[in-house]
Amino acid sequence: MLKILIVDDDPEIRGLISKLIKMKGAFEIAEASSVKEADSLCTRIKFDLIFLDHNVADGNAWVLAEMIFLNPDKYGKPKIIAMSGSVLPENANRSHKNFSQFIAKPFNISSIYTIIEQVSQKH
Repeated sequence: MLKILIVDDDPEIRGLISKLIKMKGAFEIAEASSVKEADSLCTRIKFDLIFLDHNVADGNAWVLAEMIFLNPDKYGKPKIIAMSGSVLPENANRSHKNFSQFIAKPFNISSIYTIIEQVSQKH
């Protein structure tokens, strides 16, 4: 079963992404609103896919992508989808190479479905 983590400080965004994922099939889904909470989950569960917002309650969540990249034995090798409503796509892709893909908020629902399908096919 595909394990997915959604990291965003906005419960509505987490809920929406979670609902969209559930509509596509049976997946193990976890949610976190902070870097600390996400780190704790990631050390216990090796996720296959992480939706990772930029700014969360306790800072820049993209640091988690770097932590995962630098320590795959601890975290596994999930596909990380960086998200932000305040960072331009060209700046995100140029400044941060520890994630697989960037999606801008507000995001297109079909982009979430495409990501889920791609990751599902690999597993």
